[in-house]
Amino acid sequence: MKLLVAIDFSELAEQIIAEAEKLAKVLQAKVFLLHVVPPASPIIDAHPDVETLIPPEEVFRKTSMPSPFDIPESAKLISIAKRLQESGIDTTVIAAQNDEVSAIIDESKKIGADWIMMGSHRHGALFHLIVGSVSEGVIRRAVCPVIIVPSIQH
Repeated sequence: MKLLVAIDFSELAEQIIAEAEKLAKVLQAKVFLLHVVPPASPIIDAHPDVETLIPPEEVFRKTSMPSPFDIPESAKLISIAKRLQESGIDTTVIAAQNDEVSAIIDESKKIGADWIMMGSHRHGALFHLIVGSVSEGVIRRAVCPVIIVPSIQH
């Protein structure tokens, strides 16, 4: 059993990890932690984690896929993986660079995921109209069941 868990390090990440841990233990699943690094958009903005002083021509030259050790959140990602491993869950870390929906779908197919788990941020209708919803896009394109962890607002 393979569980692909997409995390973005938002306030919802801990809820997703907790749910993934519960499910992985019950199903004796291998967990693949996926963090997606959005591609840079030099016309609209710089990559969210890239220093603003990088010349635009350098942004265009960066075509390689990030490794989990190259992303700014690598320490967090590895820490989460270690925590899951210490609780007896076989865990692998994946970093992908693409739009979120495509990266999640591509990685789920690549690893042969039996389940995809991700969060829903509950943005408003205007946001969904303009930007769309990652979870909605994944649900529409997934070839396996998708578990959505809702944002619990207090």
